[in-house]
Amino acid sequence: MNAKLTWKQRILVGFVMAGAFLLVLGSNLLDRRHFSTVQNTIESMYGDRVVVQDYIYQLRIYLHDRELEVSGDDSTVKDNESYGQITTILDDFAATDLTREEATFLKRLRRQFSSLRSYDLSMVDREDAKSKMLGHIQSTKTILDALEEIQIEESGHLIEISEKSLSVNVMLSQLEIAFLIIIGVSILVLAFQPIRTLYPIH
Repeated sequence: MNAKLTWKQRILVGFVMAGAFLLVLGSNLLDRRHFSTVQNTIESMYGDRVVVQDYIYQLRIYLHDRELEVSGDDSTVKDNESYGQITTILDDFAATDLTREEATFLKRLRRQFSSLRSYDLSMVDREDAKSKMLGHIQSTKTILDALEEIQIEESGHLIEISEKSLSVNVMLSQLEIAFLIIIGVSILVLAFQPIRTLYPIH
């Protein structure tokens, strides 16, 4: 058996080693990309969906308080203070990563809350004013319902992206192991196979 490597064998081994290096490097870059995608979706899930659900919940509490105020069941609501908090919530909501549909609903929501504040609470004793104000509150709740549905849909979309990235990452890892085994066997063959076997003389 020829124990020394010829130049052709060395070149082939060099190509195989370079292929193994590029494979590991490419796989590592793809892994980092997929893990970055998963990390971004997790951050978006919390910052743009879970937190927004809390904003929607606080807005519902405000609307409920206004309903009690209009119906005369609760006279403890301080509208100026509450509305200041609502403005802050809406600003924080606007700072999240909004879809086009979300941005449209948020603009409508701002107008609804602005109009709601403009109602004269001293006139709620009148049945027509009370009915109009309660109808306005109900239409505002409808917008919140639509925004809640968007959060559910977008959360599902983010989960789908994460699962896809993880499944692709698992598949690439399995392919990487298979290629490394093939490359390892190729190196062993090149290193220990007689040169005449690899390159028969005709």
